[in-house]
Amino acid sequence: MDVVPAVFGAAAGLAGLLLVFLGVSISAFQSYSGDAPAAATARFRRAGAWILGAFLLGLVAVAVSFSWLLSPGRALRDAAVVLFAVELAATALAAIVTARTLLWR
Repeated sequence: MDVVPAVFGAAAGLAGLLLVFLGVSISAFQSYSGDAPAAATARFRRAGAWILGAFLLGLVAVAVSFSWLLSPGRALRDAAVVLFAVELAATALAAIVTARTLLWR
C-alpha cells in the first residue's frame, strides 16, 4: 500500500484548515474602519499573505498527489510526500502567525 492516497486527503484537509485561518484574519482585518492607517492593518495583510501562500502550497501538494494517482511513479510519490511535509510545517506556522496576530497585538 502506498502513502500517496493518504497524503492526497491529508493535504486537502490541511488546505481547508488554512482557509479557516485566512477567514479569521480577513474578518479581523475588516473590523477596522476604511480610514484606519495602513500601519494598523499591516500585520493582518502580512498574516493573510503567509496563510494564502501556505494554502496554495497545499493545493500544489493535492495536485501532485492527484497526478500520482493518474500515473504512479517514484518521483511524483517523493514530491507529494515532501510537499505534504512542507505544508504541515506551513500550517503550523500559519496557526502561530494567526494566533500571534490576533491574540497578542
